[in-house]
Amino acid sequence: MHTVEHTFSVVVNTTDRAASLRTLLQALEQQAYPHFEVIAVVGPTHDNTLEILEKYGSRVSIRRCPVANLSVSRNIGLQAARGEIVAYIDDDAVPARNWLLQLNRLFADPSVTATGGIVYLVHPHHAVVQHRLGIISALAEQYDVRSGLLDQLPPAGMGRFWTMRMMGTNMAYRRQALLDIGGFDEFYEWVYDDSDLAVRLAAAGHFIQPGAEACVYHAPASSRNRVAYTYQGRWWIQTKAAVYFSIRNGRAVGVPRRDILRRIGYFVHGHMLWQHHLYREGTISFGQMLKLQTQEIKAAAIGAASALFSPPKLLSPAPSQESQTPPSMHSYQDETSPLQPLADPVSGRQPAVTLVEPPLRIALLSHHYPPQHYEGVGRHTNLMAKGLFELGHTVHVLTHGARENVSFYDGAYVHHVPYRLNRYPHLRHLHKVHHLLNYSHAVFERLQRLVLNDDIQLVDTPVWQADGFVCAVSGMLPVVVRPQTAQRQIGQIERVRDDDTRLVGEIEESLLRRAAYIAANSNATVSALAEVYGIAGAYAPIQVIPHGIQPVDEQAVRPFPLHNPPTHLTVLYVGRLEKRKGIQELFAAIGKLHARLPHVRFIIAGADNSASDGFKRKTGLSYPAYFQKHYPQCAPAVTFLGEVSEEKLQSLYQSCDLFVAPSLYESFGLIYLEAMNYAKPVVGCRAGGIPEVVDDGVTGRLVDPQSADQLAEALFDLLRAPHLLYEYGLAGRQRLLDRFTYLHMARGFEQVYRQVLHRNAQAQQK
Repeated sequence: MHTVEHTFSVVVNTTDRAASLRTLLQALEQQAYPHFEVIAVVGPTHDNTLEILEKYGSRVSIRRCPVANLSVSRNIGLQAARGEIVAYIDDDAVPARNWLLQLNRLFADPSVTATGGIVYLVHPHHAVVQHRLGIISALAEQYDVRSGLLDQLPPAGMGRFWTMRMMGTNMAYRRQALLDIGGFDEFYEWVYDDSDLAVRLAAAGHFIQPGAEACVYHAPASSRNRVAYTYQGRWWIQTKAAVYFSIRNGRAVGVPRRDILRRIGYFVHGHMLWQHHLYREGTISFGQMLKLQTQEIKAAAIGAASALFSPPKLLSPAPSQESQTPPSMHSYQDETSPLQPLADPVSGRQPAVTLVEPPLRIALLSHHYPPQHYEGVGRHTNLMAKGLFELGHTVHVLTHGARENVSFYDGAYVHHVPYRLNRYPHLRHLHKVHHLLNYSHAVFERLQRLVLNDDIQLVDTPVWQADGFVCAVSGMLPVVVRPQTAQRQIGQIERVRDDDTRLVGEIEESLLRRAAYIAANSNATVSALAEVYGIAGAYAPIQVIPHGIQPVDEQAVRPFPLHNPPTHLTVLYVGRLEKRKGIQELFAAIGKLHARLPHVRFIIAGADNSASDGFKRKTGLSYPAYFQKHYPQCAPAVTFLGEVSEEKLQSLYQSCDLFVAPSLYESFGLIYLEAMNYAKPVVGCRAGGIPEVVDDGVTGRLVDPQSADQLAEALFDLLRAPHLLYEYGLAGRQRLLDRFTYLHMARGFEQVYRQVLHRNAQAQQK
């Protein structure tokens, strides 16, 4: 089908939400489709909305609405529109980069009169799919979220004349079609205006075809009608609108009177039950409940009377000549638009950075991710996202989730990707491989949608879990690979040789060989690539980009109190309890130290992994139980906390006197930086990338792996020397600030990503 470049009028209706409006206007700068104007219809506002709009000059057409009525405001925008298509978006939402581009493609079909796309509610505590392929009946029965066009068909309910509908924050119409039916019915001051329009368009013979893409990210803000994310709102307005809608539209399409009355009764009764529930749980008083229920009855009566005895409040169906042939539009975007950094759609914060090149659009993959999971790869990816956001880039993180949703968290759109085990049935006996491949396919399908909607340019994936494997095989986008300690290397350390682990190692190697660039976290990792996978720079450029973390505020730093040392000292271990982390050597070292340093307490924070690493199978005991049995004299000095929350973990770092993690191998060693962040001295092993983080004799001590004697002596020497605890701790904090912040790391990745895109563009030109 030939794609026509339609002109769009983007209408924003706004009242007293200046902060959200500013964020939306910043986001519209980044639209990939250029042929659009912006019309802001401002209601009876009392904030600095007009001041914000005036900064845009002629780029934004400003109209005033004298009343707080959304339908009146929408009609004012419609009459001011000069584009062929009128697209409505709420002032507390931001569109995906390709929003208008996707809508334009949908309107390439001349039979389509109205369309819109998916809406994600992106508040990190309330993330849901808010609307996708919705349908509604003439009795206001609706399904807002459907998986496909045939989902929920035939729909349940009493209503007739089911039709497709769009949500008000993501809907677009041919301008002339809206004018022909009189625009929005101005009875609807809030809610049901979009649904009523859909029913009237369909009844007039127009084709409504929403799409599954063309997405908008919604961060509902409070208004005079409701307080976001609470029960507080003028919900009787919704009742008034629903009753009016059901009577007017139900009668128009021949729904029996008893069904209309029954539907109205269900709606009003449902609101009253909810209000009674609020009263019973103590949220509102009895008097407040009675007031709300009285308002419900009054609103229902007003809605019924207006539907039965008053005509709809529509625009004149006869458009003027000016409406038929609108003057030329003022383009919204200018020469500075491509250089605008991303703004946080929830808080509105935009990084204070001046870009000289357009911001990057990046997808970071991490099977686990905060705030649900804080393990190493997820924590590293989260810090990358934070840093890249501060540099002005648009970041999307894809992580596993039980259900699809998108939230904006720590500078990135976080897409939760569910998956089913519906591929590779012949590999079901290989648990790791079967899950890895099925999840990687689900990630690839989500990436395809991100290309359509957000125009992402490249993918960054860790080797761990090989999330980006299918994408790398597809060649859809260049893939940057972050190698950390992965399954093949762990299998070698733990001498695991089963087929499942071996095949995962083959997948890891294949991913590395298909990388457009390899961003190693340490020189030790570069060496391991050659030793473990046979990978060298001949396959892809390799660059070392050390991990970095976000420095805590200076007032949170707790160096050792040299002039007032505590009577009891605390040694902290953080990490899984497993062989690779050196937990058995730590146990032995504690056994050697306890009698010599009875005033020292050890805190061990981390999940017991004895079942997975084979220890429990060999000994019949978990690691804590093993310690209790074999070192009973030390048990009172050791506390096993298990896995702890992020808040608790930071508190443990802050309050300890010495940090220890005797891992047999770490590709980098992020945990040492986390302790150094609070000016804590650290003890680790001369293994992997740890010596690149810990400066032996300056910020801590290093010992040989699997040497409990050396470990015990290093701990003893430091615990007996308060001045070293103090000096090493301060030196570690300074080393972090000089070399290992999250912004240092983000700048390294930014450089790599731009190199990859430059090389990719050159290759496409050949």
